[in-house]
Amino acid sequence: MLQPVHLQQIVLLLFLVAAAISDIRKREVPNWVSYGLILAGLALGLLGSAVVLDWKPLAFSALGAGAAFAIAALMFYAGQWGGGDSKLLIGIGAMLGLPFALSSPFVSAESPLAAFLANLVLASFFYAASMAALLAVKNKRRFAAALKEQSRRYSLIRKAGLAAAAAGLLLVLLINDPLLKIGIAAILALGISCIYLSMAAKAVESACMLKQVSPLKLTLRDWIAKEVIIGGKRICGPKDLGIEKKQIRQLVSLYRRKRIRSVLIKEGIPFAPSFLIAYLVTVFFGNVFLTAFS
Repeated sequence: MLQPVHLQQIVLLLFLVAAAISDIRKREVPNWVSYGLILAGLALGLLGSAVVLDWKPLAFSALGAGAAFAIAALMFYAGQWGGGDSKLLIGIGAMLGLPFALSSPFVSAESPLAAFLANLVLASFFYAASMAALLAVKNKRRFAAALKEQSRRYSLIRKAGLAAAAAGLLLVLLINDPLLKIGIAAILALGISCIYLSMAAKAVESACMLKQVSPLKLTLRDWIAKEVIIGGKRICGPKDLGIEKKQIRQLVSLYRRKRIRSVLIKEGIPFAPSFLIAYLVTVFFGNVFLTAFS
């Protein structure tokens, strides 16, 4: 027999599959997916409250949407997510809900939403790394040239890092405590890795994710990668949280008057698939961090 939790899982899975496919094909999450998911989550919460004659299911759904909204707003204004990804997370929050208690610890780390958010951190890292590697392989010549340029720019940082690592290794040789040796070595390895990963990330961005496009082809989901200043007046730039309709109209007008030819934009990695991956991990394995450290 189909249980309410199974209905919730099926509905959420269908929405996430639709979001992932659209994001991969069109680089956007349609509003009908995001808003539909929010409404579906609140509707299921309302239905649950009506069935058991208790306010809690609807309150849990609303709290889940609110918690997801706070996280989504932080990521959006930090420039890490677009509006589509942010609205999608709010829908997931409404669907999964966030059960709470009136006594400590108030919210359980084992709740579906908490587990999903924890798994999303891990899924996002591996997904982004895999996509970046694929882009680097696909554009290997441009990536190699960009990596060489980043190596030149990071020259002083690399030398300082390697010098610090050498000094750290000498310190390790003088220490007798095995655990302390392992800890220091791990910190040194992490520091050096971060330097080279940062170089690789910058190289992927400059070689594979930046593109000149005509103002006629700009859309609201595009991120401007370089300041556009015409006649001393700023039109748009990287600090904007996505380009606005007014800015696109200005750029199109300038293009038609032959004041500009193209605009440099940054094509982000479609992020919705990581939501789908994180949700599947949550359904089958729960909170992987709790499982790993329990």
